[in-house]
Amino acid sequence: MPTPGLAYAVRTAYADAFRLAVADGRAKPLLIPFCLLAPFVVPALWLAVPHKRRTWFYHTRWPAMAVIIWSNVYHLAYTSSANTACAYAAGLASTWGTMLSMNLLIWTRPQFDAARVVRRVKKNEADDGRMKVAGGGEMHTETRSTGHGGGPETVNGSGNELRARKRISTNGAGKDETRQDEFEYVWEPYPSDGDFLERLAWATDLILCFRFSGWNWSVPTIPRPQIPLQISHGDQVDVDAIPKVSRSGYKRPSTTGEFVRGRLAKIVCFYFVLDFLSVYMKKDPYFILGPDHSGHVALPPHLRNVPSWLLLAYREAFSLLGVYAAIEAVFGLSDLVQYWLASRFYPSRGALWQFASTFGSFEQVLARGLAGWWGGWWHQTFRMQFAAPATYLVREGHLKRGTQLAAVATMLASFLQSGLLHASGSFTSTPRTKPWRAPAFFFLQMVGILLQQWTARLVMLYMPLRLPQFVSRTVNLFFTLTWLFYTAPLFMDDCSSTGLWLVEPVPASPLLFLGFGNEGDHWWRWDRDHLPRLYLGETWWQSGIAL
Repeated sequence: MPTPGLAYAVRTAYADAFRLAVADGRAKPLLIPFCLLAPFVVPALWLAVPHKRRTWFYHTRWPAMAVIIWSNVYHLAYTSSANTACAYAAGLASTWGTMLSMNLLIWTRPQFDAARVVRRVKKNEADDGRMKVAGGGEMHTETRSTGHGGGPETVNGSGNELRARKRISTNGAGKDETRQDEFEYVWEPYPSDGDFLERLAWATDLILCFRFSGWNWSVPTIPRPQIPLQISHGDQVDVDAIPKVSRSGYKRPSTTGEFVRGRLAKIVCFYFVLDFLSVYMKKDPYFILGPDHSGHVALPPHLRNVPSWLLLAYREAFSLLGVYAAIEAVFGLSDLVQYWLASRFYPSRGALWQFASTFGSFEQVLARGLAGWWGGWWHQTFRMQFAAPATYLVREGHLKRGTQLAAVATMLASFLQSGLLHASGSFTSTPRTKPWRAPAFFFLQMVGILLQQWTARLVMLYMPLRLPQFVSRTVNLFFTLTWLFYTAPLFMDDCSSTGLWLVEPVPASPLLFLGFGNEGDHWWRWDRDHLPRLYLGETWWQSGIAL
């Protein structure tokens, strides 16, 4: 069986190799805030400057994008970490920053087309058009749209009144100060006439919002309000009509108690799942050394006589459960942070309908097969950005909406960018890897979806009899699991070779406390490589919080 402490020894070797690379100038630590400047700060500042009436400034998106790409490529080439998870995340963050910025600066026009849902105090009809301001006072304004997605113009009322109305739409009243039934929700396009901080708040809200929940760009799989084709400032949003469960099976909480209990239950549940996986995956040398080196270490007794196909299924199940549990736990915690903390800066984030479940219904897999796995059940966090290039081609008339060519182009753009994103994580990892594995895996998912869809069309064409539902669902499930069984090793091998499974996902391990680990394993798992630390470099941009 593996030598006791093998996982610790390998993790230590990777950390020492990274520190040596930093000392030699071949690598840089992942630093906050420097790693956030280009992918998040630059787009936010650029969007905070109105350009709807400044054509010359709109063209500055190209040099801004060039700066962002240069910075992200620099981080991709040099940045890593002694923590194997952060080393992988360094590549993800770099490439994701480029994709996010490309979506906001090149593929879309947020200042013209994007609008968010904001909360304001309901109008008092008895006040004859006067609106009560949270905190006292009243005003009278009338607005008209300046065009599709445009900001409003003040027809009656002073600039002070306009700013007061803006404060209502973005801040509203505190939850403890006003009853929820005194609020209403309205659309807010880009606030061109607002001050800089209002425009910056709008831009940062757009950048930091996963799945664009609460925006007219919301991904279609989650519960969302009816989105009109034309949006003007102040158009009301019928939040009561938002479905409890979307067609893809994503659920939204109805009450604060349901939301908090559900998220806390997930965090606690997956804490124990991750603890179990971190203990038992390290008993298999495959998850420690990866596929290219694990053959030199004997399998543990409980895996030694397992057939090869069953051993592969065992490893795939552990890998899938590990990814699923980590995503559920991270986004469960993120939802609570956004609800309690981010809502202080963006009060509309306190609306419960914006916190749909992370994953959809597995019913999507039964109904649609492999397309349902990736396009319905699996989390849709990056869906819009992945599909953005193809969406741009459709909007500009280069592809015809609803055609097979447009569908293939959307899948190709989505899976290609997903593959590049994960390949970047492999590239910034300390051990030598084969970054082509992740793109190959995701490309094969597109091939599988097209193969299944085209086969289904041929069957329907030559078999006039409609198959019973349970037969079609069984076939969909069988094809999906079979395709994933034979293609998943590409992605699984890549994750194992990066040392991703060597990270300790939980600070304290109940299983190790009870003695289920190797001899010498301590129940407290986080050492200095798992904790942020102050790093002082030669310049200000080479200093910060190292991850």
